[in-house]
Amino acid sequence: MEKEFRGRIYWLTCFFSILVIWLHSFNGELFLGATETGAWVDRVERAVGSLGQIAVPGFFMVSSYLFYRGFTWKKLLPKWRTRVNSLLIPYLLWNLLYYIGYVVATRLPGVSHVIGKTPVPFNLEQAAAAVVRYAYNPVFWYLYQLILLVALAPVIYVLCKNTWVGGVSILTVMFALWKNWDFPFLNMDAFFYTCTAAYISLHRDGWGRAAEHSGEGRNRWLLPLALLLASGSLAFLGQPGRCLYETALFTVLFRLLGVCAAWVVSGYIKFPRTREWMKHNFFLYAIHFAWVRLFNKAGAFILPARPASALLMFFLMPVFMVALSHWIGKGLAQVAPKVFRVLSGGR
Repeated sequence: MEKEFRGRIYWLTCFFSILVIWLHSFNGELFLGATETGAWVDRVERAVGSLGQIAVPGFFMVSSYLFYRGFTWKKLLPKWRTRVNSLLIPYLLWNLLYYIGYVVATRLPGVSHVIGKTPVPFNLEQAAAAVVRYAYNPVFWYLYQLILLVALAPVIYVLCKNTWVGGVSILTVMFALWKNWDFPFLNMDAFFYTCTAAYISLHRDGWGRAAEHSGEGRNRWLLPLALLLASGSLAFLGQPGRCLYETALFTVLFRLLGVCAAWVVSGYIKFPRTREWMKHNFFLYAIHFAWVRLFNKAGAFILPARPASALLMFFLMPVFMVALSHWIGKGLAQVAPKVFRVLSGGR
């Protein structure tokens, strides 16, 4: 049962990774310029990419669910120690590598033209901004938020371990989202996704049991029915003139239901054996952004300026990135296994 659950997690996070790659692969204007055809390609790609709106919320929720699964106060320090190795150190190292990479690349005549950036300043202030605040690695905003949320684990545990207190806490966060309130450094939506998953995980032996048994017994029809009712209610409340119309809370709840739907659907699927490359989603997430931009720019230079070229690159980009991540990771693991272990978050 545990092996099946872990396999399901790997497949789902792999799916989320593919969605993230599509989110960063829009290329209509790059291939076709600011033309009507380019705008049409952009609309097609964004329609597909809209599915990716559930990807990062999904990562937050999966990470939170696993962190609080069977959580007790005795496990806090061991979990913090493991997250230092799996989150904090890779976060700092990747940010430093991206910064150094941009410093070097923007000073190479041929490469700087492809990147499209002026020479990046090389000084302590820029290095600090890069390493601490992901200035040259924008996709790591997610990891920055995740590190803050892990640091807040004692607060989240106190808020969510009791059923009634947890319910009131989540409703309070929903109210804050509705009012567009936010924390100074922490995104309120990230806090909401994390608290919701923690709340379910901490009560997995009680009312939250359905989360890990969504495809069994009466859950096979109860959970889809609940999702349909929740989706219908959200659609109604999100109409013009209703209380959720054009609010952050509507968007957050929409994405939450998307993640829940993906999880429920995964309960009906008999997944094949998990492949080794699927266990390195962190490494894929870390390297994909720069390579996606490079592949798209190379494709725009080599391929004919046609909609088919742009769409072909867009739809195949996850394949390119997964293959590239696997090859780079495999080579690095053979040459410098300790380095790869750090860069992949110990996965």
